[in-house]
Amino acid sequence: MSVVTQLSPNFLGGVSKQNDDKKLPGQVSECINGYPDPTYGLLKRPGMKFNNTLKKANGTNFTKTELDDAVWFFIERGAAGSYIGAIKGSNIYVWTAVDGTWCTVTNNSATYLTGTTKNDYHFRSIQDTTIITNKTINAAMQPNGTYIPNTVATLKLVTLVNTYTYTVTIEGIEASVTSQNNTTFDDMLLYDASDINTNHHLVDKIKDVIEAQQTAGNANFNGKWYLEGYPDSLVIKRSTGTNAVVTDYSAVTGTPLSFTIDAKGGLNNTAIEVFEDEVEDASKLPLESFGGHHITVSNTTNAEDDYHLQFVAYDTTLNRGRGYWEETIARDVSPGLNASTMPHQLENTGPTTFEFNPITWSARKAGNDVTSPLPSFIGKTIAATFFYSNRFSLLSQDNVFFSVANDSYNFFVKSALTQIDSDPIDLNVSSIRPVTLFDVLPTAQGLLLFSDRQQFMLSASDSNTLTPTSSIIRTVSSYEMDSNISPVDIGTTVGFANKVPDYTKIFSMQLRDVEQPPVVVDISRVVLEWIPGTVGRLVSSPQNSFLMLVDKQSSYIYMYRYYNNGEKDLFQAWSKWNLTGTIQDAYVLNDQIVIITQQEDDYILSEITVNELPTGDVTVGTPITGNPCLDLFSKPIAPTVGVNPVVYDPVNKVTKIYTPFKPIEKTKGALLVGKPATSEGYFIEVTPKIEANTNFNYFEAVGDLTDIEASIIIGYNYHFEVQLPTFYFRRRDQQSVDFSAILTIARIKVSTGRSGPLVFETRLGSSKEWTIVKEVLLSDDYKFSTSPVKPEYRFDVPIHQRNTNFELKMTSDYPYPVSLVEMMWEGNYSPRFYRRA
Repeated sequence: MSVVTQLSPNFLGGVSKQNDDKKLPGQVSECINGYPDPTYGLLKRPGMKFNNTLKKANGTNFTKTELDDAVWFFIERGAAGSYIGAIKGSNIYVWTAVDGTWCTVTNNSATYLTGTTKNDYHFRSIQDTTIITNKTINAAMQPNGTYIPNTVATLKLVTLVNTYTYTVTIEGIEASVTSQNNTTFDDMLLYDASDINTNHHLVDKIKDVIEAQQTAGNANFNGKWYLEGYPDSLVIKRSTGTNAVVTDYSAVTGTPLSFTIDAKGGLNNTAIEVFEDEVEDASKLPLESFGGHHITVSNTTNAEDDYHLQFVAYDTTLNRGRGYWEETIARDVSPGLNASTMPHQLENTGPTTFEFNPITWSARKAGNDVTSPLPSFIGKTIAATFFYSNRFSLLSQDNVFFSVANDSYNFFVKSALTQIDSDPIDLNVSSIRPVTLFDVLPTAQGLLLFSDRQQFMLSASDSNTLTPTSSIIRTVSSYEMDSNISPVDIGTTVGFANKVPDYTKIFSMQLRDVEQPPVVVDISRVVLEWIPGTVGRLVSSPQNSFLMLVDKQSSYIYMYRYYNNGEKDLFQAWSKWNLTGTIQDAYVLNDQIVIITQQEDDYILSEITVNELPTGDVTVGTPITGNPCLDLFSKPIAPTVGVNPVVYDPVNKVTKIYTPFKPIEKTKGALLVGKPATSEGYFIEVTPKIEANTNFNYFEAVGDLTDIEASIIIGYNYHFEVQLPTFYFRRRDQQSVDFSAILTIARIKVSTGRSGPLVFETRLGSSKEWTIVKEVLLSDDYKFSTSPVKPEYRFDVPIHQRNTNFELKMTSDYPYPVSLVEMMWEGNYSPRFYRRA
């Protein structure tokens, strides 16, 4: 039998659910509230700072019922300020993320907020606007336009030759005139009441014919007729009203009425032309008309080359005369999107003010349903929105739709005559498998599209700019994903989740060059079935090298930490955080994890600063310096004006320490004196209380603590635990173990960095009870009433047990840091006289 010793160089392997003899050096069986760090080792996670209780506009707290099952979201704006929001029913609430200040939201679109679960909404924040998408509403167009055809006719005089006869037939009745030597274009078409010689005035002849037919009772001529003369054309309109013929350019009133008209004259009957709603060629349009005159240019019999024009008059007062023809939409199509069915915007109008409104979508400006087709998302639900390559974009089922370039809210072509590079892009991710797109991530290779069954890459085929002709989509992988958990960017890779019955898998995707498939790794394989199926959000912090899964409606966060030296990951570690309160949601803003929890009847806004390393002391000032290992830690807060935050009760010989939150019933709190400049540096447990006469919340401590009021920090202790695997003798390569030999562990030696009290517990054989072996610090190791934190320490823990006969864990329930650096075990090793090859 040999006396042996072996070293575990670190605790940075994280949790592994493999058999103990398969675990790698540094891996553990369980890690609760641990935070692996490549410099300081395995740390006790930072404490959770209390920021505020979420309040209403009147300053009262929201109750549990009022925000129960609310949909939470975050607005990240960097230096401009970040916010948290909640949607409950048709109401939307916003608070600042830093201190929980109430923000006023003017809700002008409550009817859009019809979602009932967190999966019914998608949020995308850009600058001062957050796009909110209700994924249960089908996008729709505005109602189609309606018009009565053939209610406006235009007579265009092409040539004027002496003795030519010009005939206009209206509703089968002819009106003819013969031009004379002194006839001019104006004489023919402009009404002149002072000219008694009307034989060569076509406009007068038409007027006489209509009036005569009305007098004769011809119903085909009923209504009010309008004659508008221009230098080379005459416009005839008809509408309901008292029988009359008006030639003073009066505004048209009543409902338009259709009529038939024809015209001929001159050689081959080409000297005069007439049209109503349509012309074959734009050259046939007159140079002058009335504003809003709508004409369809048919070109050929093919509907795909039709386009539509309307006249714009230079004289906006009279709205007629000289002007130009401008492309427009057909009169019988929808003018644009129905804003009430489309994503809405929550706009930040001030430091603490917001407005929730429908987005003003650009109107359709050209074409019809053939030449300006409806966006593919019409009639379908919209899953997500995003901005990419100067375009606002939507995901809907298996289509991705991009707006007009540099015109974010325009989803229609600018012209029906030709396609241009800035036109909208509508692409389908065709596949042999059912596909439903739900999110995107921009990458160096292009836009990565995620569906619940496949992943695609969208890029430009021949340039760096997306255009309708250059955009292509190709499949890059076929992994199943949870469409309710958005994938995240982890710096140079992408993380996404896949749920199976009862647990969740997490994958990392490393993209490579174009046309090369990505490298996808199941980073949760080592903790298979450890991550529950109830996690609901995936959050990353590339600068801090971690991935975080939030288990909403519980108290757990699952943390994946890694460290890459530029060539490879030096460690990958899983740990589990158990927070105080029930988590509603969490997000990473810079180096802070912002967390909303619910406890008692309140909702709490807190934060964890992940870069607070255990290298300094905790002091109490304004604000607290350092990061005490307490949850919901804060300074005592006066409950009302005129009351001190710390009050001594000489009758009962106790001190009341008022809290800014309602203490958890039957859960003791902790009081930490953070004043290293003096001899104080201790902590004590305190009891939650409520004053009977005022309902003020406070912690009660024995004795008079008013003299150290300025140094007090209050909060809750949280449990740090690392459960070690079974020890086996490892060969020199550190990868293979001898699991058949007899190994008796005599003791373990643990090296720590800056740490407070640490407890070692063992569980022998089949026992269900854990027994404390040795507390890290003895009473004579530090001065009384001073902080028991040592800059570094080594512990000898006696075991004297067969390696398979005990379990060992290290715990800390104190408000002090813990830094586990390395471990060594010593024992007796017997290979049973077998020669190891």
